[in-house]
Amino acid sequence: MESRWLVVVSLILLTNVSLPLPSDSATIRSKKTTKTVRPTTTVTKVATKRKTSKKLVQKPLKQNIWTTPIKTAPYQAAFRKRILTNFKSGHAGKYSPEELVRAKVMVHYPLKGGIRKRTGPIRYLVLHSTETVRPADARRVVRSWNNIGPRHPGTHFLVDRDGTILLSADPKFATVHINDRTAVRGVNNDNSIGIELVRSGKQKYTQKQLSSLVALTDYIEDRFNISRIYGHGEIQPSDRRDPVAFNWARFSKNLAVIQRGPMDTETAYRATDETDG
Repeated sequence: MESRWLVVVSLILLTNVSLPLPSDSATIRSKKTTKTVRPTTTVTKVATKRKTSKKLVQKPLKQNIWTTPIKTAPYQAAFRKRILTNFKSGHAGKYSPEELVRAKVMVHYPLKGGIRKRTGPIRYLVLHSTETVRPADARRVVRSWNNIGPRHPGTHFLVDRDGTILLSADPKFATVHINDRTAVRGVNNDNSIGIELVRSGKQKYTQKQLSSLVALTDYIEDRFNISRIYGHGEIQPSDRRDPVAFNWARFSKNLAVIQRGPMDTETAYRATDETDG
């Protein structure tokens, strides 16, 4: 009898040990819940990294311009003649440089490179002379600039010895015709327009050349509201002296005639009359 009771008691004890406790079941359920939440957190982190990588890929806008677009298709003869007459008499300020090209008042021969957007309004006009080692016409001068590479010097206009005016870049863009680091009087490439007079060695400026320069200067002064006209040597005196052998007194007098009033060029140059023809 006692042995039977011992067997029954042993069975009861074994049954109690194998049954799971309530606290163990709760722990297992909480772990399963935690595992289902983790993938959501991982997806959020990946999405954030993708957004950041897109921002880093964005490239800065380029400021340099290869060439300025100019339409060259000529106007009808009667309209061309009217614009040319206005240009010579000092009444062409209402026309854009492109319109003057289409009227054949000037020729478009483009700079390729060395052009950028302006960062301020135009205020000054700077006169240069090419001073090439050997005689070279305006087109050859522009080609020599273009052959230097994407960053090179160059003025907006050139006046050839036969009086032809070349437009190399639209003045609404800036070109590198002075050295901004050494320039004085507040003049820089962003607030100025440059004109080159073709000259070499001991050449004198021709009458046709100076007549075109006066008409072009009056046009630029009127069109772009120029406040001062300088020589390159005045605003970069450390290493430039052009326009060389230029008669500023005669230039100012002729400019005053076309403008019907005095024009202050504010220049230190007072050279003798060095003109051919």
